[in-house]
Amino acid sequence: MNEPADQDTSRTPPSRLFRKYLYSFVALAFAALAVNTALEVWFSYREQQQLLAATQREQAASAAIQIGQFIGQIESQLRWLSRLPPDLSAQEDERLNAIRLFRLSPAIAEIATLDALGREQVRVSRRLADKVGSQADLAASPAFLGARASGIYYGPVYFFGDTEPFMTLAVLGGGNDPQVTVAEVNLRFIWDLVARIKVGSTGKAYVVDRKGQLIAHPDLWPALRHTDLSGRPDVQAALAGTPPAAGGLVKEDLSQRRVLSTYATVPPLGWLVFVELPISEAYAPIYASIGRSTFLLVAMLAFAVLAAFLLSRRMTVPIQMLTQGAKRIGSGDLSLRLAIRTNDELEALGDQFNVMAAHLRDSYATLERKVAERTAELEKARDHALAEHDAAERARNAAVEANETKSRFLAVVSHELRTPLNGVMGVLQLLDDGSLNEAQRRHLATAAGSGETLIALVDAILEYARLEASTEALETRDFRLDQLIQTAAELMRPQAVAKGLAFELSCDASLNAHVHGDPVRLNRVLLNLIGNAVKFTAKGSITLKAALAQQQDALLLRASVADTGIGIASAMHERIFEDFVQADDSIARRFGGTGLGLAIARRLTRLMGGDVTVESTPGSGSVFHLAVPLGLVESATSQGVPRAPSRALRVLLVDDDPVNCEIGEAMLGRLGHHAVIATDGASAVERAREAAFDVILMDLHMPDMDGVEAAARIRQLRLQQTPRIIAVTADVSRNARERLAGAGINKIVGKPILIKNLCDALEDDPQEGSETARLAAGTLIDERFLSDQKELLGAQQIAKLCELLEETSETLATDIARAAAADDRAQLAKCAHRLGSAASALGLVRLFEACNAIELAAASMSIVECRTAGRELDTLRQASLHALAGLIGPERERTSAGAPAVQKEARQPGRAGFLREEAP
Repeated sequence: MNEPADQDTSRTPPSRLFRKYLYSFVALAFAALAVNTALEVWFSYREQQQLLAATQREQAASAAIQIGQFIGQIESQLRWLSRLPPDLSAQEDERLNAIRLFRLSPAIAEIATLDALGREQVRVSRRLADKVGSQADLAASPAFLGARASGIYYGPVYFFGDTEPFMTLAVLGGGNDPQVTVAEVNLRFIWDLVARIKVGSTGKAYVVDRKGQLIAHPDLWPALRHTDLSGRPDVQAALAGTPPAAGGLVKEDLSQRRVLSTYATVPPLGWLVFVELPISEAYAPIYASIGRSTFLLVAMLAFAVLAAFLLSRRMTVPIQMLTQGAKRIGSGDLSLRLAIRTNDELEALGDQFNVMAAHLRDSYATLERKVAERTAELEKARDHALAEHDAAERARNAAVEANETKSRFLAVVSHELRTPLNGVMGVLQLLDDGSLNEAQRRHLATAAGSGETLIALVDAILEYARLEASTEALETRDFRLDQLIQTAAELMRPQAVAKGLAFELSCDASLNAHVHGDPVRLNRVLLNLIGNAVKFTAKGSITLKAALAQQQDALLLRASVADTGIGIASAMHERIFEDFVQADDSIARRFGGTGLGLAIARRLTRLMGGDVTVESTPGSGSVFHLAVPLGLVESATSQGVPRAPSRALRVLLVDDDPVNCEIGEAMLGRLGHHAVIATDGASAVERAREAAFDVILMDLHMPDMDGVEAAARIRQLRLQQTPRIIAVTADVSRNARERLAGAGINKIVGKPILIKNLCDALEDDPQEGSETARLAAGTLIDERFLSDQKELLGAQQIAKLCELLEETSETLATDIARAAAADDRAQLAKCAHRLGSAASALGLVRLFEACNAIELAAASMSIVECRTAGRELDTLRQASLHALAGLIGPERERTSAGAPAVQKEARQPGRAGFLREEAP
């Protein structure tokens, strides 16, 4: 069974390991030697270059010092001559002193003495005849002016006869009227000095004056040609004061050869002494060092190859013996013994190999038994794993089934709880017809509040279940942020006042804006936080603060709810946001509750992309911080403003519960719509086929055929007039909306049904946009709406309401004028809202739109605009009332006698709802 292994190993070249070690050792030795040689050559190169540059700088500095001494000596001699008092020596004596100076300094070719006014007194020259007392005016000469200004003057270098360089040197004497001594100095000494400088074998030195002109060079011809070197970069840098590079500068000389150059400055004159050495000569020692290093590298590499060869062979021979032994053992020869004598680890490896062979021979006899035992163990483990997998699969299926059962249970509980609540809340709303006394109204309000509390409890339980199952979805739309916060505060204010707590609301002006978000979830969070503060505060106050901040393309709502309650320990600041957690057990016994409120608030906030945090100290109260991102709304539209009803609709009400049918029919009748009842899905399909309906209110949970199937079948009837189908259900999750949208249901009304929600759903008809535009274009009164109101309330009641509107609107118009005159924008917006609400009750659409526009723009209007808007609004009010009087004039004549009684009745609770502000 070992033949394939033998054949595979036989194909392996026996010398592969030898070559591997040989190449590795050689490569390692070569790398080490190469790196060492390269570093040595590099550092040698740098040191040699810096040494050469330093030597050249020393030569240049030495030449610069000699030139400076030469000029300084002549300057000292001239100062000696100029210090002689002119009144103690005659002009002839001055000439003799100049001649003596000629003998001391051969470089001086001419000396002239000028008095304090610049007149020449004596001139002694080696080339021309001497002049004594010529009185030539040289006051404008550069030498005289320079010496008088700075005490000494160094003139530019010039060539006399284009053969020899000269320079003018002038010094100022002493005394009250000092003389100026001017000398023409032959600079041939500098030529001799430059010619004597030896820079290597072929190097050169030359001098450049402060204008960049070549004045001394070993080769006289470039100097005699007045070579200008000011355009060369190295000369420009030197004249600019740049110090020479530490390693010198590689450049091309006048002969276009590459040279290593450096320079030094002659201090008193600003001249530059350059020293250059050809690169080939400068780097010759470096090249020799590189050659020696290369030779040593090759020699050491050869030695490394020999050492690697011997070491690799010493290692590979025992390894080959081990390979051959492994082959034989693999073929079944367990009696093999290896004899490796190297006195190192390889010998120890051979001994261990022999021990391994002995163990293999001893264990071979029992190998089959061990294999059989291991196989049995593996089969047992496999069976156990399969059993565990089956158990896990059954548990998973049970969990899935339990989750589905829970979902079905929640749906059934939602339906079964909300169905009786729908009846209770519907009857309570229908009882409020305006004929109840004060005590009855209080009892009715208590019953309605209890019903709403029960609805809130059911909503909280279902909402927690949806959040736990991750089925809660946002329902975003445009809304007025300030109205939402004010409504939440006003809803919770009675609870705070009932406990004797002060409730403060502080809203920033930035909240007066239309935003895009989920107002329902945001309202739940605010109510939860405020309710939590009221619940755990026994005395003191509760403060709600809110502001809106701009963040790039979005808005960020920051709100805080502060209380003076019991406070929360720091260790519980995060735990209180967990499910069913309160500060401690005593809190639960004292205040009650389930510990779900804050957990739901945080989950909803994070679902909206924000967060809720808390700052609290036990005994000092708590502050809950809310941060929620909201979207921008490009064009603000009126939010929360009651819309005028449009027309009576034919509504098919489908519900299997008789109580719901009765309540729904009464609500539809109250809203002025005609209702037809169907008690199951099949009858709903049949009635839709037989008659035309504008809207179908469809309950979803019905026996035999549920609402989804019934809606789908109605959509398949191909009716001439397709009705709008509105679902009535407690399940408003995203999955439910998607399932209903597939059946042609795009609107949902939650149970229990509230009249306002039902009215909004029925009036939300996109096909009526053209009529609205027509009314907004110029009609003062919506006559169709007024006619529907007459049929609903009666002509006499409409006349009474008209008279009440005239009285109330006149008061509101006066208040609007006062607010505009006082620049009270908040009061102006409030009065405009009240007047618009009253106008919408009788279909005064133009007046309603104008009031709505003023309400929205009041915060940003100037005082002039406020007054103008008030006057225009009063004119529109009078025109609208005049048009209304023309339409209902006969009815008003019949009821004019009972006007006082009408006004009293209209002010009774429930009768003047169109004049009260609804909570947005």
